[in-house]
Amino acid sequence: MKTIDISSGLPSIKELLDMAKKESLLIKTKDGESFVISSTDEFDSEVELLRKNHKFLSMLDNFKSGYETIPIDEVEKHLR
Repeated sequence: MKTIDISSGLPSIKELLDMAKKESLLIKTKDGESFVISSTDEFDSEVELLRKNHKFLSMLDNFKSGYETIPIDEVEKHLR
């Protein structure tokens, strides 16, 4: 992944997309925000980026912990 700091200058969208065709881009702004530009056919790269994204993983953990599991026997009883 290539990192591009746009605090000093802005490449055109076309330039960014042309670069993203070759490899995923991490765009950093002068105010500290970060964005990723990646070709959509780079599924493996997307998965790898999400695995490294602690905010995303925490969100998934919160979703998981918020739901109670129900044994399959209980589900079957309610369906009958």
